Amino acid sequence: MMAKLARFLIMTTFLSAAAVAKQWQDSDLDGVPDLKDACADTPAEVVVDARGCHKSVVNKQSIVVQPNLCLRANNAEHYPRGCTELSSLAVRFEFARAEVLISQHQAIERLARWLNSTNVALRLVGHTDAVGGDRFNRQLSLQRAEQVKKVLVEQFGLHASRFQVAGVGSTEPIANNGTGQGRELNRRVEFLVIVQ
Repeated sequence: MMAKLARFLIMTTFLSAAAVAKQWQDSDLDGVPDLKDACADTPAEVVVDARGCHKSVVNKQSIVVQPNLCLRANNAEHYPRGCTELSSLAVRFEFARAEVLISQHQAIERLARWLNSTNVALRLVGHTDAVGGDRFNRQLSLQRAEQVKKVLVEQFGLHASRFQVAGVGSTEPIANNGTGQGRELNRRVEFLVIVQ
């Protein structure tokens, strides 16, 4: 009995230490922990702000560079017409949570800058991993899409009428739900251009 208790205490201590270490992991070595890093792939030699991002991205003429995105459209084509390589733009989420992580604000900011230079409407499609029941996952995926819309409207000043929200639960995985990494990739909100 004491041996089982000792093993349990050792395992609990190890798992707690691993969880704390993951919270302070800094993959791009910019001094901002990954959980708080809005720009997770910043080169090591770049000075960053408290969010882990450059203060602004400018070209040589000091003009803010607008992102060029190629997104799927609801008519099974790409938008803008003629673009061929889809942009890998998605907002990721923690397990069973709908709150938008600060580390995901870079993706939302990139989308907002693009939306300010276009006149399109978007469908925000929420997804989950395969853990949990269908009803729970559909509701969670819808909440994720609604939270991304809320950020776009409240923090970036975009009009709410430009967005539709949908939640498809775990029905459209992009990775293997049998692995932790695959489940992380499946917990997302994607963007679909609405073409009339």
